[in-house]
Amino acid sequence: MCLIIKKPAHRRIATDFLANAWKRNSHGWGSFHVEADRVVWARGMKFDELVAHNAGLPLEAEVYIHVRRATYGHVSEGMAHPYRVREGLMLMHNGSIHHLAPEDGTRSDTHELARLLHDLLDGLSDAQAQALIRSQGFARLTAPLIQGSMVILIDRLGPVRLGRA
Repeated sequence: MCLIIKKPAHRRIATDFLANAWKRNSHGWGSFHVEADRVVWARGMKFDELVAHNAGLPLEAEVYIHVRRATYGHVSEGMAHPYRVREGLMLMHNGSIHHLAPEDGTRSDTHELARLLHDLLDGLSDAQAQALIRSQGFARLTAPLIQGSMVILIDRLGPVRLGRA
């Protein structure tokens, strides 16, 4: 299973900690955070890239880093998290959503989740989408979809956590 690591503001993530996480989750990495009222994200495939990226993260930012262990989909940078849900809204997922597992190996359960959330939010203004993803109704609506997995969404207002507590 993948791992999502939260870097609190004004803290650093130790390289040894990342190395330990990478031992079991070496199928890609990604990160996202809010900076200057926009979502900044990156992803890659190599541990040394992750270490360099981590060292360059802004100290004042709360950052989420995802290290992937492939359960569905190929091992490639395109499968590394985060995924774009819509302009300005990104997603990370920790767990396996078996009922969303595609037969096409070029896709993953997380890809399918991002697509479904995109369709759900399609046509909404940014303000409407921001309000919806932060509502109790959205959490209840998506709970059966994500089946106990953990999902982190982020937009310019910051992170929203869904699923597993």
